[in-house]
Amino acid sequence: MIGYARALELARPRRAKAEDPYSEVPEAQRYLERGVQGYGEQLQPQILQDIGSTLGGLNAIGGLRSGGTTVALGDIGQKYAGMIGSYAKMASERGLEAGLEARRQRFAEQEAKRKRKAALLGAIGNILGAGVGFLAGGPAGAAIGGKLGGGLGGSDATYAPDVGGYA
Repeated sequence: MIGYARALELARPRRAKAEDPYSEVPEAQRYLERGVQGYGEQLQPQILQDIGSTLGGLNAIGGLRSGGTTVALGDIGQKYAGMIGSYAKMASERGLEAGLEARRQRFAEQEAKRKRKAALLGAIGNILGAGVGFLAGGPAGAAIGGKLGGGLGGSDATYAPDVGGYA
């Protein structure tokens, strides 16, 4: 099976709907499906060995033409189908977890990027506001212009008229 961390890494499609929290789940499940197929292929020698020993045992007692062959092969098929089925169920659950985790990580990265951009715009606004304020009103104008420019540039400064200006 493909590793959980690798499934997380590979589960990130290039373009997904921003509002859909399950957007990465199908991709993660596709990668984990390959792991289930690999698990089935890994069991193939064991299945063939069981079939061979069963047929050999039936041949030794002369029971190849009896109904025992069908029953024995059916039992072997059910045994391995159950093993692969439980493995596939586990992989499907892991695919859901991996897809949701990849979506959460992508959202966190987008949020961090948005905050960095807002901080940069706030800093630029502070500098430009201070420069314009200084030209218009000297040092006092620079202080007010810096606050005003930072507020317009995307920082968390907000106008509070009850306290006489920007907070």
